[in-house]
Amino acid sequence: MNHILHLAKLYYHYRKRSLRIPTPPTRIWLEPTNACNLRCIMCPNGQDYNALKRGMMEWELFIHLLEQIKEFAYDINLFHRGESLLHPRFIDMVKLTAEAGLRPRLHTNATILDRNYSRQLIKSGLDFISFSFDGYDREMYEKIRVGAKFDEVLSNIIGFLEEKKALGSEKPYAVLEVMEVIKKDEKGLRREREEFKARFKGLPLDKFIIRRIHNWAGLYGGPPRGNYVPCTFPYYSMTIFYDGKVPACPQDFFGEIIIGDATRQPLLDIWNGKEMQSLRLSFKHEENPKHPRCQKCDMIYRETFLGIPKSYLKFFLKENL
Repeated sequence: MNHILHLAKLYYHYRKRSLRIPTPPTRIWLEPTNACNLRCIMCPNGQDYNALKRGMMEWELFIHLLEQIKEFAYDINLFHRGESLLHPRFIDMVKLTAEAGLRPRLHTNATILDRNYSRQLIKSGLDFISFSFDGYDREMYEKIRVGAKFDEVLSNIIGFLEEKKALGSEKPYAVLEVMEVIKKDEKGLRREREEFKARFKGLPLDKFIIRRIHNWAGLYGGPPRGNYVPCTFPYYSMTIFYDGKVPACPQDFFGEIIIGDATRQPLLDIWNGKEMQSLRLSFKHEENPKHPRCQKCDMIYRETFLGIPKSYLKFFLKENL
């Protein structure tokens, strides 16, 4: 009930377009590392790898942040720009997050998720895992996921689900997200999709999601089409890079709008700091926010329901309620 009330207050301030929000964020993106072992063609990480300094979150910083986050958040996305499984203490991060009463979540490319790692993750208290996959055949997958092997990764995902089944564990909630490549032959695409899904028959895969590429805060071309709606991220979430820098939102991949530094500032001070209030003000009074990245991002051009963007709304509410 407290979480539902928390969400209701955030919704109120989003609809009101408040600049200062007395209710803390409910969802956190906490980045263990921005390093990745792949160079996916649609990911900024793969397109311009040398543009970012790479690193791992220091253990002391993680503990410092978790002590704050556990006081107000509902769940933590323990991932962002990189492959979190590369962090040498990722299992420990998950365990401590779960012990703190939070819901740890992971999004992974599954390339290094062998049977042993799978068992550790399942037993760690991980609440949610989504596997990122592209296409339904080897040729398409390896063309997009540069550096990955179709058969190996598929085997890893199936192996994880088999371990989950053998352990009789309901958690983590397991999702397979497939970036579907649009083809002219729609009937053939549907056949490929069903044949691919059949590989997971009898396994505890909780949800299969089809994704379509979006423009990652303007990194893919010009402004999107659609009706303007203020971004939701500054009203309910916070993203923290591995080095403690806090960007405007999880779509701000290169940290072009930094609103704080968690190594020097308490998270709740950043939440209502002048930089964040300035960002909210730009959404309140301008149909095109002042920052170029925001202007081109398709996250602010979406259909709405009760003033909230409809995309992901059903899934978000199901997860939270």
